[in-house]
Amino acid sequence: MIMDIYDPGFMKFCQSKSPSETLKGILEGNIRGLDKIAFKNLSHRNQLPTVVVNVLLVYFFNAYKNTVYDRKNLARIYDYWVQQEVKTFSDALAMTDIDITQLLKN
Repeated sequence: MIMDIYDPGFMKFCQSKSPSETLKGILEGNIRGLDKIAFKNLSHRNQLPTVVVNVLLVYFFNAYKNTVYDRKNLARIYDYWVQQEVKTFSDALAMTDIDITQLLKN
């Protein structure tokens, strides 16, 4: 399911789910090996609040669901959000306005 980040229920969804539940929801339970590896790279990091990680997952997988991508790309986006000090749902939503492909070119 591709989630609409501007849907009024999206904030509640992000606040009530764990990142693994969010990933399962985004990918409708069809989590590939590549997705598991990319997600596992984030599992030991605790620099962003859960709600922010959930928005990041939706942002990333809305762009890369069912495609082949560099397994480090999700971690690169995570690190960029840490660097930008994304701490709230509103901050995370604002970050989704950035073109992910341009962000990953750097």
